[in-house]
Formats: sequence, C-alpha cells, structure tokens
Amino acid sequence: METASKLVDTVRVLVVRYCRARIGRRSGTYEIADAVAGDSCREIIAGAAGAPALLTFAYDVMRGLVDDFHRTAAELPNPLSGLPGQQREIMVLRSLVGLSADDTALALGCSVQAVRLGQHRALSALRPAPA
Repeated sequence: METASKLVDTVRVLVVRYCRARIGRRSGTYEIADAVAGDSCREIIAGAAGAPALLTFAYDVMRGLVDDFHRTAAELPNPLSGLPGQQREIMVLRSLVGLSADDTALALGCSVQAVRLGQHRALSALRPAPA
C-alpha cells in the first residue's frame, strides 16, 4: 500500500506542475490550475488499472482537461503559444514539469530523438533574433 501511495504522490506532483505550467495563475492564484489538476488526478486514478503505460495515460488525461480549459477561457499572452503543439508540449514537460527526455518520449508516444530535436527547435524558435 505504501508503494501505491508513493506512486499517487509522484503522479500528483507531476500533474500539478503540468497544469500550473499550462494554465498559469488566474487572478493571482493557481486555484483554477489546481482544480484542473484535481480533476486530472481523479480521472488518472479511475482509469489507471486499464492503462498499459501510466505516464502516457496520465499525460493524455491532463492534456485533454487543460485543452478543454483553454478552449473556454480567455487566453493571456504566453511565449510558448506560438510554438507548434508537439514542441510546446515538449517544452512544458521537459522545462516546467521536469521530465527526462525518456519520460517525455513515453508520455508523448514518440522517440527520445524526436523529443530532443523538438526541444532544440523550440528553443531556437524562442531565442530572440540577433540585433
């Protein structure tokens, strides 16, 4: 039972980081991001038994709920919003959530090389042009 509790705590931390990174503060707090994270955690726990890869399943749940939030909320300017979807997700998972390249590849269902290349391209696109 202790192992399951550690797993739930680890997943919760990653879910909260992801939701806070993608949604950000609203009215100065993370209340909305934390509510989406709570919904994500409940869905992840409910569906984890039938999922072949927990990290992939968890990512799919979080991404869906965060995307639903963004479709209904007024968007604030975000430097990552100009990136293509896969590059934006790589940057969020690698830089803001803190996943390794291997775990990011697993979550996104792609190769580690694709993650590294996507991160390189995203960083290049975000880098200011020389003066």
